[in-house]
Amino acid sequence: MKRLMIHDLRPEYFDLPLGDYVLTFDDGLFSHYYYLPLLRRCGSPLLFFLATALVGEGPARPPFAGRPLPYRTPAEYARAAFLAGDRRDFLTVEEARILAREKGVRLGAHSHFHAVGLTDVAPRRPRPVSPWRVELFAGIPEELRRGLSIRSRLAFAGFVFENGRLRPRREAEWRADIRRDTECCLEWFERRLGVRPDAYAFPFNEYSPVLIEELERYGFREFYGPPRPKDPRVLARIDIEELLPPGRPGAEAAERGRGGPGGGDPAGVR
Repeated sequence: MKRLMIHDLRPEYFDLPLGDYVLTFDDGLFSHYYYLPLLRRCGSPLLFFLATALVGEGPARPPFAGRPLPYRTPAEYARAAFLAGDRRDFLTVEEARILAREKGVRLGAHSHFHAVGLTDVAPRRPRPVSPWRVELFAGIPEELRRGLSIRSRLAFAGFVFENGRLRPRREAEWRADIRRDTECCLEWFERRLGVRPDAYAFPFNEYSPVLIEELERYGFREFYGPPRPKDPRVLARIDIEELLPPGRPGAEAAERGRGGPGGGDPAGVR
């Protein structure tokens, strides 16, 4: 079966032939739990990828009972979480536990911190940078950032800002950062849910041989990415927005929310 990539859920999606696909969900959003009563009817395998640092405390909130949630683009909920510390768009631990117990559901990893960094590796298909990413690096002088991209901190070596300047992050530092993030993520799964996932969806759909190599050391065996990955180890996913008819409300296609946690370079990174 082909795989769909889904971020925030909305009612229009349930008019699509979801039963023809494996449904994968990035970021660990409240809407993934909220619409569980409707997802159960699809009969599709469900795979939820959690960015574990964004999962909140608190009880499970009421699920769907007829009233739709306001739809949020990835850029909108990313800005709320990373700049304002507002994680209400994300799952709580108890909601994640309910999903983990659900028949036909798997949980996978989507990193712990879902962090971005500065890199001189430009995306193959440049697009405007989401303002929330720029705001994260407002403390670094603009002249130092000029010509650099803001992309996945895990997929690229990138740069480190120290002593008033940017220096290249050494490969040993890069690998250590990947390991720290992965260990935090796995420790969260084991402590909170009592499971150890073996499936991983790349933050921002961005990956590299170094990242995959490090993740394999921790037992990850399935890697989920963009629609046309170049690495044979990465499983392709179709953005669900591509299935919406042209001109239909909400049919922003691939441009929807590319600046948020789930968006990224659709071709990945070699």
